[in-house]
Amino acid sequence: MDETTINRTKSAIDALVEVQQLWIDNVPEYDLSDRDLLVLKKRLNRAMDNIQKIYRDNEETMNRAENALKKQHSR
Repeated sequence: MDETTINRTKSAIDALVEVQQLWIDNVPEYDLSDRDLLVLKKRLNRAMDNIQKIYRDNEETMNRAENALKKQHSR
């Protein structure tokens, strides 16, 4: 994988860690404030955008790897 993919992966993971922290901070009632909901929306969007870009940029390579493994297992 290239540096861009690695950076996008890290950014997506960081965003999801921040989402997890929001939930931890709001245990047990999970009643997020309007500000928290806006932060949640932004972090989820950041994670989704990066994951979509990673998938789109690497889909062909991942499909080739999947097909190669299928061929190996079918022998």
